[in-house]
Amino acid sequence: MTEIVQDVRYALRQLRKNPGFTIVAVLTLALGIGANTAIFSVIETVMLNPLPFRSAGKLIWLSGKMPQSDEGYVSPADFLDYRTANRRFEQIVAYSPFDQAGPSSLSGDKPEQVIANLASANFFDTLGVPVLLGRDFQDSDEQVKSPQVAILGHGIWKRDFGSDRNVIGRTIRLDGETLQIVGVLSDDVPLLSEAEIWRPMPVLGAFMHLRDEHSLKLIGRLNSGVSMQQAQSNLDATAAQLAREYPDIDTGWSIRQRPIGEVLIGPIRPALLLIWAAAGLLLLIACANMANLVLTRSVRRQREFAVRTVLGATRRRLAWQTLTELTVLGLAGGALGALIAGCAIYALRLFGPSGVPRLHEIHLDLPVLAFALGLSVLTGAVLAIFPTLQVFRAGFTERLKESVRVSGSVSHSRLRGALVIGEIAMSLSLLIGAGLLIRSFWLLIHVNPGFQTEHVFTAGLTLNSSAYKDPQRRVRFWQELEQRIAGLPGVEAVGATSQLPMTDQPGDEPFRIPGRVYAPSEFDDAYFSQVTPGYLAAMRVPLLTGRWFDVRDMNPDSPRTVLVNEVFAKRFFPGQNVLGQRFLGVGESQPREIVGVVGNFKRATLKESLQPEMYCAYADFGPPQFLVVRARASTSSMAAALPQILGAIDKEESLSAIRSMDEIVESSVSQPRFLSLLVGTFAALALLLAGIGLYGVMAYSVSQRTSEIGIRMALGAKRKDVLAMVVLQGMKLAIAGIAVGLTSSFLLTRLLSGVLYQVKPADPLTFVLVPIGLAGVAMLANYIPARRAAKVDPMVALRCE
Repeated sequence: MTEIVQDVRYALRQLRKNPGFTIVAVLTLALGIGANTAIFSVIETVMLNPLPFRSAGKLIWLSGKMPQSDEGYVSPADFLDYRTANRRFEQIVAYSPFDQAGPSSLSGDKPEQVIANLASANFFDTLGVPVLLGRDFQDSDEQVKSPQVAILGHGIWKRDFGSDRNVIGRTIRLDGETLQIVGVLSDDVPLLSEAEIWRPMPVLGAFMHLRDEHSLKLIGRLNSGVSMQQAQSNLDATAAQLAREYPDIDTGWSIRQRPIGEVLIGPIRPALLLIWAAAGLLLLIACANMANLVLTRSVRRQREFAVRTVLGATRRRLAWQTLTELTVLGLAGGALGALIAGCAIYALRLFGPSGVPRLHEIHLDLPVLAFALGLSVLTGAVLAIFPTLQVFRAGFTERLKESVRVSGSVSHSRLRGALVIGEIAMSLSLLIGAGLLIRSFWLLIHVNPGFQTEHVFTAGLTLNSSAYKDPQRRVRFWQELEQRIAGLPGVEAVGATSQLPMTDQPGDEPFRIPGRVYAPSEFDDAYFSQVTPGYLAAMRVPLLTGRWFDVRDMNPDSPRTVLVNEVFAKRFFPGQNVLGQRFLGVGESQPREIVGVVGNFKRATLKESLQPEMYCAYADFGPPQFLVVRARASTSSMAAALPQILGAIDKEESLSAIRSMDEIVESSVSQPRFLSLLVGTFAALALLLAGIGLYGVMAYSVSQRTSEIGIRMALGAKRKDVLAMVVLQGMKLAIAGIAVGLTSSFLLTRLLSGVLYQVKPADPLTFVLVPIGLAGVAMLANYIPARRAAKVDPMVALRCE
């Protein structure tokens, strides 16, 4: 312990005596360690920590597998049959992934829009999400009865009820119905739903006979000792039985099962691993840079080691002191890196993309700090390899006879050159990856969505279903609301829809075209929206042929009419006059007639290809849920005016947050933007480190060759010759690094194919421009020491020698 303390003190003195080296080294290591620590905290929280469910490994995601897709929904009637026939699961539960927003009166008199969801009996017990107060849903809750019951999410209980523990038994009003609070969750159900209030699913009542309306997601908890293969055989047997009993509906349908973690975390895993790989490359580049610094410094200390050896120091002692010094340096870099990681994590929680699950849970915990500590020690130990090997080499006595300037051997120069080549190669790989991601993101944000987002504002509005059961009353409400909003100064158009674009809301509608032959359970499908007549005009979607909706289509008793987009017309009625064509929704008896064709626009994401879509008059179905206003006025003025107009019509209704369409589109590309920004930042730091590394090697080379350069100039060499010689020496290293980097990048960029949009992994433009840019930086890094060498005074150089 005495030796360790002495070595630590000696290391601190050495670092204090060389502040320039120490500051550069600590900052370089801090960047690499900090980036890796921050990304590891995300990896640990999102991928390594257990999901916030009891025994999450036994939870299985059960989705409907149909002829057209492996990821579908399950009908309520089928769910009951699967639950009854189940032999391999402790429980099979269901919930509706369609979050329902509705006007509510909770702890106060002012109505507000809250997000509610439906869940079957024992839902929270099956998930392992404990109920803090009260109880879970029971089988009896699945019957339609009054008063109905509700379970509060933890967040709304704290916000609206002040964490009142006597809330059980109280009643609330939601969507015109009175609900009795029977439970409060210990935490909001993570990852599955943003619901603030949960209601029991009436599968034994109103939903019981719905077999062709697929709207549920199922989750099962495996019995102990049961494998997924055994469970699948049980599910397949039930699916076969249902196909025999209901051949027109269930033929071709089955259940696909996956671990719940694969469904909830799997989509984000490639992006997180990609970011971590980029951070790892940055650390390797930092280590290569540091290795060059340490190697240069160790060469300069050869005479010091020789003197200490003559005075009695053992090689083991010198090696241990070198290891201690670099470990202390690594720990200092790790400490600063942990601080940088803490700031980065704070920024991630504030500005990270909404698509990252459990983002609010990310923090610097003990495993993350242990990772930073281990990385710091490992980095220090790796950096100590080269100087330690030098300590054990023979020849210290000869060092006493050598000039300090010539103490660096040819092997050292070659090693420093190899480190620079590796550093440039890794930097180029990171830069090309960042270039591909940035170019992909640039192309993505310049995609034409098919509608105009400027000055369009949206607000959620779900009508009280019990108060507006009458379709005629719903029509009058929306007509009056739109007329009043249209009268506001600066409003150009107003409409409403059930599905906002760029929000990734589910909304497929199955249908069959009369006269065509379909196999049992086979159908066509398209995106589906209920709209008011002004919606498409407010979005500035062009009418290509036919007519818009008008007052005739808003009568619930009139024939059903639809507008379709161009993709729909070409796919399902190729080469035909689409106007007047009819089709039947699955389970419907009244056909829908196409009265117009409108332009295509992106519905779910900017990345998706154009899909067939139909727009139905809202009077035929349920009311729309989103108000859309095109206006020249600001968002703040709309936020003040819209609630006043709504309150004047019906004071029991309320709007959810008003957002611009630009914000919604921006949010839809938040994940690729975040990925491009983060990898681009790492690439910029790598470029900086590579430039510094090359500059350091060339500056050291010039200092070692001062006498040689002086002799050359004394013998007649011109300044431009010296400048060219030094630049050429450095550019040889840069070109070698670029060649290696291009080869590795060509292989590594294949891993990016899944996250790129309209950009090939071997994109020629990126593979040409990035190396040219890196060569330019290398030229600058070489030019500065070369210019200094060209200014060497031959007499001064010879006199110093």
